[in-house]
Amino acid sequence: MPTAREQLLASTIWGIRRPKFALTPGHFLLRLNDPAIPFDHQSATDLLHCYGHLRRALTELTGATAAQLHLSLNWQPVGNAIGEPLAETSTPTLHTFFAWPGSRAASAVLALPAHERSAVSNNRELDGQLRDWRGGRLQAPPAAPVESPSVLTHAPLANESLSEAAHSWEPEGWAERPFHVEPAHPGPGLPFRGGHWTAVPRFSAGPLDTLDPDSLVVLAETMTGLGTHSQPPFQGMTFWATDVWSSPAPSTIHLFGRQHGGAPSLLSEFVTRGGLELPTDMP
Repeated sequence: MPTAREQLLASTIWGIRRPKFALTPGHFLLRLNDPAIPFDHQSATDLLHCYGHLRRALTELTGATAAQLHLSLNWQPVGNAIGEPLAETSTPTLHTFFAWPGSRAASAVLALPAHERSAVSNNRELDGQLRDWRGGRLQAPPAAPVESPSVLTHAPLANESLSEAAHSWEPEGWAERPFHVEPAHPGPGLPFRGGHWTAVPRFSAGPLDTLDPDSLVVLAETMTGLGTHSQPPFQGMTFWATDVWSSPAPSTIHLFGRQHGGAPSLLSEFVTRGGLELPTDMP
């Protein structure tokens, strides 16, 4: 039977809890305590605090080395829900899937249709440890140094040169934003389809909880703008990020425009083609 959802940390604006249907031992929810709270500097600061608390605790308690984060705006998955957890509420919720040696991988579970997934039910001991954890031996990581912008506005892709990487797709004015955003490159042999973008932090190469809170506010505004200004507008947006803490490169965040009906979703194609697979050389 699925474990009962329990609050593991109650912070000022966000709280950490187990989902009703935990898909992996490292599956947790970060949820707004009040859905009416706007996503501003204060809310973003508390969200990063909660994620950082959970990240440091699981690093110490389980040896966790990475996490994958999912958030949908104005979107409720239906049908098979390939590539995304089912929503429990309309309250803004960040799903986190932490990975440690021998743990169940989110990519394997989310590639299955929702009706074929099974919940994990042996979380009581870990949840008790998390509830009692008050900082342990780990300290919060220092903030990443802010560097002067260079001509290279994003990390070069595997198939492009440094000179090609220096040219940005971004609309006028976006070069000053904290994330470099551009349409995602389709996989080999696939046609380009609009509705999938990547966002890369310009200056931070540390864990995602070291990001500046205001940069998250700008990213949320960017997601909303991409969805509403597309033609036709998307019904919702989905965010997926893989945070590998030992990686020297900044995390790549994937943004997906969502529509019901029509062609197979870009998110389901992304996941079934290995988009959520963790690096094989990860500790």
